[in-house]
Amino acid sequence: MKTFTTFFLILGVLASLAITPSAPGAPPSVSNAIPRADTAIQPGSIISGYPIPPAYTLTRYDEDYSYLANPANRTEPLDVIKYIPLFNWGPSYFVTLGGDIREQYEFIQNDNFGLGSVNNHGYWLQRLMPYSDWHFGPFFRLFVQLKSSEEEGREPGPRPTDRKRLDFNQAFVDFSYPRTVLPADQAYVTLRLGRQEIDFGDERLLAVREGPNVRQSFDGARLILNSSKGRVDVFGLRLDPDKAGYIDNNPRWSHETVWGTYSTFPLTTKSTAATLNNISLDLFYIGFQQGAAQYNLGVGNELRHSIGARLWRAHHINGLDFNVLGVYQFGSFDGKPISAFTTAIDAGYKLFNLPWAPRIAGSLQVSSGGSGLHGSKLETFNPMLPAGYYYGGALNEQIGPKNAVIPQAELDLHPAATLDIILRTLFVWREDTADGLYDTPGFLILPGSANSHRYVGASPQVLISQQLGRHLAVSLNYYHFYRGGFLTSEKATKDVDYFSIWTSYTF
Repeated sequence: MKTFTTFFLILGVLASLAITPSAPGAPPSVSNAIPRADTAIQPGSIISGYPIPPAYTLTRYDEDYSYLANPANRTEPLDVIKYIPLFNWGPSYFVTLGGDIREQYEFIQNDNFGLGSVNNHGYWLQRLMPYSDWHFGPFFRLFVQLKSSEEEGREPGPRPTDRKRLDFNQAFVDFSYPRTVLPADQAYVTLRLGRQEIDFGDERLLAVREGPNVRQSFDGARLILNSSKGRVDVFGLRLDPDKAGYIDNNPRWSHETVWGTYSTFPLTTKSTAATLNNISLDLFYIGFQQGAAQYNLGVGNELRHSIGARLWRAHHINGLDFNVLGVYQFGSFDGKPISAFTTAIDAGYKLFNLPWAPRIAGSLQVSSGGSGLHGSKLETFNPMLPAGYYYGGALNEQIGPKNAVIPQAELDLHPAATLDIILRTLFVWREDTADGLYDTPGFLILPGSANSHRYVGASPQVLISQQLGRHLAVSLNYYHFYRGGFLTSEKATKDVDYFSIWTSYTF
């Protein structure tokens, strides 16, 4: 318990800063539901005459604190570490320090529907992720982020995503060159080399894996072209393998490689009619290779190519939001061809004029399955390296997006500016009864030959999150998974209960 005692001592010191307002009239940045970089408040924005700090982003390297070069913009105690001048070389030479501290208690009853070996009791998870961001003018940058994740009380022991004593989560250099691509459009071309996180689109394919205790990162190179006309990422990366010790991750041990291009283009702008503004289009190709991939068809080496598109409007905007995704996959698995797909439709509408500003939402994702033990090709969709807890945010780690049809209904309520309540229910069917049931990491829970039932079950869920100032957040999560025919036909299975409480401090 020594590690966790240390955490609470640190948290106690920082809590006094957490309740310090950023500036009169400035709203807090909700770090528990961290906004994406493309929805973050731009640095130097003004409300009521006071500068607003940029919103905390999921990938901390997207934050820009250069506006603090002007001392008049420094409005809270921690601004002193967000802009540290380097040798008086100029305003673009500075260091930013920051970090994330997360403490979590989890209780899971009948994990993996009672088919696993975990006892029904709770355990503690802790994560520390400090970083430093070094800017040497507009052309060169060094970003270093450490990670230390601990687990205590889980039997028979920590999962690979629970414990990482100490390692570099990120350590990369940026070489940037501004170039005028179009009139009045200043673009940046950036070459990023080293260990880095990637987080694309709606996190269904490539993400930082924020839910689990150990986030995932990659070693390799990325070329980024970013302008007001859109953004294009070209990348070739190898997954940083999960090892539990001290600085013992070695990319040569990795069995998973990813490469491709991901682009985002705004189709409409803020000046467009309110009902149609802020619509964007993503286009992508992703190549993926791994050894010892596991499917109902068997275990073998996998080479998979994914092409797809996503049309979306972010849900932080009043009124209608939506996300439409389509992906087709082809390649080879253990000498057999791959032909798989997924399609997803998410939509919501926020009634901001009503009390508690309710948002009513629904979604449907269909991920292909197929191929029994003697199939001639693999038709099971592979999400590759998605967010750690796939459906329901951090609430449901039981079911993964392979061979699945999952409709979902959701109601979001906002009783106060810093309080969010999310109520949702999802249902699960197998897309193909010849294929099995998979968990979120992609492992087979039950083979397709277990029985012929298609219905897997339903899960009502609730999430309550409270922001306490700009830095401190607390959330409560609960779900119950009611088994359907596919699971109840197996006598060893049981319903699942999950509860967790998260406390996070971001600075």
